[in-house]
Amino acid sequence: MTMHSRMRSLLALTAAGVLAASVAGCGAGSDGSSVAMTLASPTWNAGIASIAVSQELGYFEQEGLDVEVILTDSATTQAQQIATGQVATGAVSPEPVILGRQPGKDLDLSYFMSYYRKNIYGLQVPENSGITSVADLKGKTIGAISLASASVTQAKIGLEEAGVPADSVTFIAIGSGAQQATAVKDGNVDAVALLDTSFQTLENQGIPLRPIDVPGTDDLTSGGLAARSEDLKANPDLYVKLGRAIAKGVVFSAANPEAAIRILYDSHPEAQPRGLDEDKALASGVKVLESRLANLGTDDEPYGELEETAMEASVSYLLKAGLIDQPVEARSLFDNSLIERINDFDVEAVRASARDHQS
Repeated sequence: MTMHSRMRSLLALTAAGVLAASVAGCGAGSDGSSVAMTLASPTWNAGIASIAVSQELGYFEQEGLDVEVILTDSATTQAQQIATGQVATGAVSPEPVILGRQPGKDLDLSYFMSYYRKNIYGLQVPENSGITSVADLKGKTIGAISLASASVTQAKIGLEEAGVPADSVTFIAIGSGAQQATAVKDGNVDAVALLDTSFQTLENQGIPLRPIDVPGTDDLTSGGLAARSEDLKANPDLYVKLGRAIAKGVVFSAANPEAAIRILYDSHPEAQPRGLDEDKALASGVKVLESRLANLGTDDEPYGELEETAMEASVSYLLKAGLIDQPVEARSLFDNSLIERINDFDVEAVRASARDHQS
């Protein structure tokens, strides 16, 4: 079985499971106050500090919401959670959203706000490596958080685009944190296919890296806040409130990353790196957060507006990868109608509160 057919089969099974589960869904957030959202992260970390800010500074509460943040392992699981009504929304990558629009799938999720404006995944090598392009990776070993990661899919497609058979490269799971550092330091991998915050975490541990261009990924987005289309129509006010509270957290974090990290560490002590004194742990967290903020479109006006070109690029990418059979109309994947209301808050006041914040 080819690499493309294996991935197609896996994603098809995933979509079928999500669709079956969605029939029993009860509609998350229908009560308009206690709601849940999901993030594809195994633990609280600096990359999602802005969400902790929205919780701890009362941005959700100001909107009349009691929000539970559920951490999970993948966008696939997130899609299941949203489709079944376990959560109202989540910051979801495009793959399961697009796949759900394939004939016979009928998984109707839509984006209502951008979150990961740019592609957060990539491929990097040790700074002193002789590898300069994906073409040099034939016969090499690439490490990833897990073999199910979107970074692995992107790397495989990039290899094929460069004329390197994906099965000529070995992919291994290297976990996160110290496991990643050990794999690189010990030379167990020649390259790493990770995400923005993971690359920065390795840099923080004294492991200098260098990015390698992955063909076909330059224009990709890593997604945004998605919800069931029927829920967006039935309760738009809920999603305006969620979007506005999340946007405030991003604005605050961009204005004062150090304060955002202090808030994260205070509310989720497990997010603080072990073995570092307070100042070094703070500096490490700030660098990781800044690496994520660079991909969130923090300077966009209006904030959170979704772009058709980015969705078109994602659809084209999945078609080229052989992961979907039929094109999907990019414009049908998102709805910008709530963006004006989501942005209806005093941005400068939030920035001022961030600058003046005392932990």
